[in-house]
Amino acid sequence: MGRAQREPVQPAFDPPRSTLLGVALGTAAAVCWGLGPVATKATLASFSPQIVGVTRLTAAALCFRVLGGTGTRWLPRDGWSAFAGIALGIDFLLFNFGVRLTTAAVAGLLVNFGQVSNVVLARAVLGERLTARRVTGAVLTLAGVVIVNTRGRGLAGSIGGNVLVMLASVAWSTYAVAQRRAPRAGNVFQLLTPIFVVAALVSLPALLAPETWGNQVDPLEVRAVVMLAVLIGACTIAPYLLYSHGQEVLDVIVLTIVLASAPVFAVAFSWLILGEAIGWRVVAGGAVILAGIVVVAIERR
Repeated sequence: MGRAQREPVQPAFDPPRSTLLGVALGTAAAVCWGLGPVATKATLASFSPQIVGVTRLTAAALCFRVLGGTGTRWLPRDGWSAFAGIALGIDFLLFNFGVRLTTAAVAGLLVNFGQVSNVVLARAVLGERLTARRVTGAVLTLAGVVIVNTRGRGLAGSIGGNVLVMLASVAWSTYAVAQRRAPRAGNVFQLLTPIFVVAALVSLPALLAPETWGNQVDPLEVRAVVMLAVLIGACTIAPYLLYSHGQEVLDVIVLTIVLASAPVFAVAFSWLILGEAIGWRVVAGGAVILAGIVVVAIERR
């Protein structure tokens, strides 16, 4: 999934900061995550949601395994990492099925519904304080989601697809909280590799569904293969590379605020690349959701 509310993995040291480089890396990551729903929508025109999900997760797991270096495990040794992988696999499948039914612009906004569940889960599982700012941010995000889902001429897509995208965002929040409980050892890629491997394994049984192989691309159709490659490289692997390096050169709170621009890029790319009509409800709801993200990001760290 293309999404900005990813939970950061804190570096084990405090390296020199470079605001300009950090903002550039954070913005690039936001662009990649904003492109995610658009690339997913385009890829789903030729590949089934099951194939897209398994391919993305498997490719990312292999890449992270190489980048993790010596000592990187294929499978987790702790329960929290395994649980995070299960939630991540569910997230990818639900998101793909949801995007197939709704528009990329709406999906790019609704993934931020995860911020609401993230506040609740962080309180219940991590014992974090339920501050007034977090409640305000969650309420704003929820209000924006309601605006986007309100039926009217300005909204394209289906309620069913929107619900699947929101459920995917809840699964993502579960993954994020579980990842924060996982023990830290080595670099970020050594943490991510076993999680993504589990997620890929969780997604594999979906390939047995009869409809999985019924709408496949012609091997000569280059555009579909290119879009799948873009989805894997630019929207799955690249954001983690950019984000992990961005954490090392920029304060996390600033980086989180920069990443809040991802929904804006998602709406813009939906219009520019897919030609989707952007109604006033999408714009208004997106603005309220963005406000909710910033409110929580400013206080969170």
